[in-house]
Amino acid sequence: MATLNVITGMNVTVRSINDTTSRSMGSSFNVSNGFPVTGVALSTGVPLTVQISADNSRGDGNTCSFAVSDPEGNGRFLGEAALTWEEGDSSVGWVEFSGFPLRADDVSPVQECNYAVSLTHNTDSSGTVVGVRVFTL
Repeated sequence: MATLNVITGMNVTVRSINDTTSRSMGSSFNVSNGFPVTGVALSTGVPLTVQISADNSRGDGNTCSFAVSDPEGNGRFLGEAALTWEEGDSSVGWVEFSGFPLRADDVSPVQECNYAVSLTHNTDSSGTVVGVRVFTL
């Protein structure tokens, strides 16, 4: 089973979950060793919650890092976490980012955030891939 390490939770709650509570299919993509993926997660309701799954189906010894940040550039929030799999572990790991603060006007709820996902192969420098899905609530 993948191990979650919360790195930073500045004004954002970062925690491990077992599955999504979203009704949508989410956005899916692959993340390769050395090729990070970035995007914007848009709220489907208020408050914003971002749930991300990472499927290490190849069973490689990997670390997948996740970050969410303020798209307005105000630095009002930052959340960072990493899922680590040992060699042979082909499980799916989950991380949730929630509890976002109000926008800079201190009135409006945050309805979007930037995200970044990167992958590091822990055992050697050869290529590896993890399937990722980003869900918003």
